[in-house]
Amino acid sequence: MLWCVRSQSYLEEMSRADELLRREVAGDMVAFVAEALPGSIMRGVPRSEWQNQGHGDAEVVAAADRNTAERFATVGERVLRGDRVPRDGWQFAGDVLFAGSALLVPSVLRAFAGRAGGDVLLAVPDRSLLMAIPAASPAADRFQRRVVQAYREAMTPCSRDVLVTDGSNLRLHARADRLRDRPKLLAWLQD
Repeated sequence: MLWCVRSQSYLEEMSRADELLRREVAGDMVAFVAEALPGSIMRGVPRSEWQNQGHGDAEVVAAADRNTAERFATVGERVLRGDRVPRDGWQFAGDVLFAGSALLVPSVLRAFAGRAGGDVLLAVPDRSLLMAIPAASPAADRFQRRVVQAYREAMTPCSRDVLVTDGSNLRLHARADRLRDRPKLLAWLQD
């Protein structure tokens, strides 16, 4: 079992969403405990399955944290090993189902912030794509547009939200927060 990151609207469409153990991520993103099945299939695991086996929520959270960290350990290592920070930031598309789950791995967030020398903007426009860029980068001004474009072109869209991390905390980016507060009249113009 590991954490699976999706949008709140994704969970609202699931008939068994109330049965899942969840963790807020930031913005409209939320994580839930899931299991990876053969052939690029994921299944949210309802509480009743582990409670019937005598396991508690704390045990499952610890297992999901550990398994997610193991699955994404190489992401942080690759960021730190890189000879430079790419001008347009990083893109990781190696995990078809769980790319956004890297947001819940402290070592990954620390690696991004450490390599960038400060805050990093992050996004998961598709369930198979994690995007990141140093907030101080000249290209950071275009990051929101890149995220929206990737979201529109996604085969399995996740979220248009841009998050920011300092290496330890994760929150909705202030600019993205302001965009949410705008009147919804002609909302398509905001994109």
